[in-house]
Amino acid sequence: MKIFINIILILMLYVDSEAQNWKQFQQNSEHHGRVTSQIQPPYRVRWFWVGENLTLRNMSSHPGWPHDLNSRPGYSFPLPSNINFTISGNVQVVANDSLLFFGTMEGDAYFVRIFDGETIRKVNLGYPIVSSAAVEGNVAVFANLYGQIFGLNIPEGNILWSYTFPKAITIAPVINSGKVFCADHSGRVVALDLQSGLPLWTIELGYPVQSTPAANQNYLVVCSEDMNVHLIDHNSGLKLNSQRVYGQSFRDTHPVIFNDRVYVTAVPAAMFGSEWMMEEVMAGSNSFQDEETKILNWLEGNSPYPFASPDWRTKYVFNLPQLEQPFQVASGPNDGCGSPPPSMVVDNQGRVLSWFKTRFPTLTNPTVGFGSAYGMDLMSIDPNDGKRVRINLGTYAGMWMLESDNLYALSISGNQIWMRQNFRGTQMINLSNANHVYVQVEAQIRDGGNFTGSDISYVADESSLPQNPQTHWQGRIAPSFAGGYIFIVEPYGIVCIERKP
Repeated sequence: MKIFINIILILMLYVDSEAQNWKQFQQNSEHHGRVTSQIQPPYRVRWFWVGENLTLRNMSSHPGWPHDLNSRPGYSFPLPSNINFTISGNVQVVANDSLLFFGTMEGDAYFVRIFDGETIRKVNLGYPIVSSAAVEGNVAVFANLYGQIFGLNIPEGNILWSYTFPKAITIAPVINSGKVFCADHSGRVVALDLQSGLPLWTIELGYPVQSTPAANQNYLVVCSEDMNVHLIDHNSGLKLNSQRVYGQSFRDTHPVIFNDRVYVTAVPAAMFGSEWMMEEVMAGSNSFQDEETKILNWLEGNSPYPFASPDWRTKYVFNLPQLEQPFQVASGPNDGCGSPPPSMVVDNQGRVLSWFKTRFPTLTNPTVGFGSAYGMDLMSIDPNDGKRVRINLGTYAGMWMLESDNLYALSISGNQIWMRQNFRGTQMINLSNANHVYVQVEAQIRDGGNFTGSDISYVADESSLPQNPQTHWQGRIAPSFAGGYIFIVEPYGIVCIERKP
């Protein structure tokens, strides 16, 4: 019996270890964006990778490390003023076992050690890498902007195989069941064998793909720029169903597969002033339920309030495999200024979470930061009827500077929801007690505001931030987690965050 129990414990530890890896964009091929472990506050920088020849390592984190990375008012990290690489704003570092993987716009793929940020391998792949890598077993997969996808062996970094698409790739490759799935701006979707790189099937959709696909063991979900959501057989490449949705694009969004459903985010018309949309709907609502009804009517075009139209729908739910919509979701336009709305995330309570504009928030700060009368709240989608379900913990989380046109990408660690954008930084809310931490900002003085209340700040003033050789490829990407650490991406480096004892 004792031997049996030991075997069970070993298996449990192995499964948990596997679950804590972040092997591809948003953790798995279904894009749940979560791990079960969590890192408690307060936080500090453990190391800061700023190139293959320089990693700043916090003297407080490990004996013998030389750098002062302990944030405090008026202090700036010893960052270089100029660096020779640029990391795309659409890159999320991925991790497996002891290594991190990411690429740069100079075309270099990096393997970096999680423990201390040491560069283990640098492999030039010829052209800019603007999306996340994916890793499984002994193979790391990278795609570049010129339509090439590569399989590199780990840890040596040798190129095992490559495949060339007709046009640009701006999305992350996805790995499931020994297959690599990727697509390009010609609309070609390809399944490759992970070990050999041999094409298993190819399908031509005829329109660009700018949204990272999602896959489970049966299906691949691909969103193309003619605003169609496609369901493709994982094994044969046969297109099973397609459904067209409203919107202007799927750029920089991603579908999420969860419990035989697909959750899709569409991009409405890019516009300045999006924070004012639906204000009249909010003002005319006398309860949360009344607001729900009024938003749904507004999105049907059946409303007395201005600009009512189905064109403003941003969230869709489809059943698998029929791709039928069981309900409509009361979600109008959010974000703006050319930035796509953040995609949904699955928490460890099995809830699909997203941002919703409302007059009746229960979790985030009810005081709107800027530009509108009503702000955004984090809610889940009821799987039975599609209604918004508020998270009511009896108190507000007190999130700072939450603007409806300047939102945060989402990921989950344990009971914590992490929110990130480069401009405003990183925040965290504990979903069990509403405790809030402003984790990180780049600069203490920025945009006319003082951000010294965050646990981490790199520099005293934003004019001291490192300069890149290329223009930043803008994006809003959530933190990733591995080895008990938090990882965020800046254009000028990779930041490893740990708990401050």
